Amino acid sequence: MPNVNIILDSMHRAMRKNPIFGDLLSLQDREYLLKRGTIRVVGAGEVLCRQYQRDRNVFMLINGVVEVTEEIHNKQVSLGKLCSGEVFGEIAALFMMPRIATVTVIRDSVVLEIPGEVLEELIEQVPVLRDAVFERYHKRSIQTALKSVSIFNSLTDEAFDDMCKVASLVTAPKGECLIREGELGDALFIINYGVARVFTTDDDTELNLALLRPGDYFGEWSLLTGAPRAASIAAVTQMELVRLGCEEFLEFIRKFPDIRESIDLVAHERKSRTEHARTRPESENDVQTILNDIENILVAEHEV
Repeated sequence: MPNVNIILDSMHRAMRKNPIFGDLLSLQDREYLLKRGTIRVVGAGEVLCRQYQRDRNVFMLINGVVEVTEEIHNKQVSLGKLCSGEVFGEIAALFMMPRIATVTVIRDSVVLEIPGEVLEELIEQVPVLRDAVFERYHKRSIQTALKSVSIFNSLTDEAFDDMCKVASLVTAPKGECLIREGELGDALFIINYGVARVFTTDDDTELNLALLRPGDYFGEWSLLTGAPRAASIAAVTQMELVRLGCEEFLEFIRKFPDIRESIDLVAHERKSRTEHARTRPESENDVQTILNDIENILVAEHEV
């Protein structure tokens, strides 16, 4: 007969390793979670959380390894691996937010699955836990968003941590205007979740030019060149974004000139793609070129 004490001891050790559950919860609190959670074996390849999914399950990894990935432009990008003691899914479970990443088991593992309602009840009893969960989510969301941008992947761990410290997490409700055409740039934005539209306005008439999705970033061209925003960007859905203020962004690329070169290269490549694909305009000339092309095609079709 299996020794239950061995299993319980492993679960307690995993909880003690977690910076939130280990430091902020008493033995009684941890036992509260253990009694209301379900321990189960998960096989390699099993998906525990799926990006954009909404559910109320929280997971603690007792033993094993899982990989966190994010879909960016139809490609799966690895954001890292989690090992024993890690907790994931808590924010989505507590606040019914969509999952920002997919978590897949990469070798046979043991997890404790905790209903979100149970964690919510515990947070009401231990208020400091709510603050810790928010702080953890804030840090993890910034890291996830920055890792999704390929030009930041070459940063050293120290440089990446420096960037995370100066970045902030912001939310936008559906319909909110994130940047306005003609204004000077004051920040670089990276989309964590949600969809935004790029549009131009003429005589109070709006014309959409592009859609932006998770993993997309915008605003760097105006920061690098000092030119005004070429178009406006507004939230189509509720959104979460990472914001790098102008001063922080310029100071960062001053300290790390290699990143400045990479950003310059990507910005110009994007501008070149704009000239060919007529999407995501970076300058006023791009906007005018897009509009002229659309008008020419429509006029030609009308004449035929």
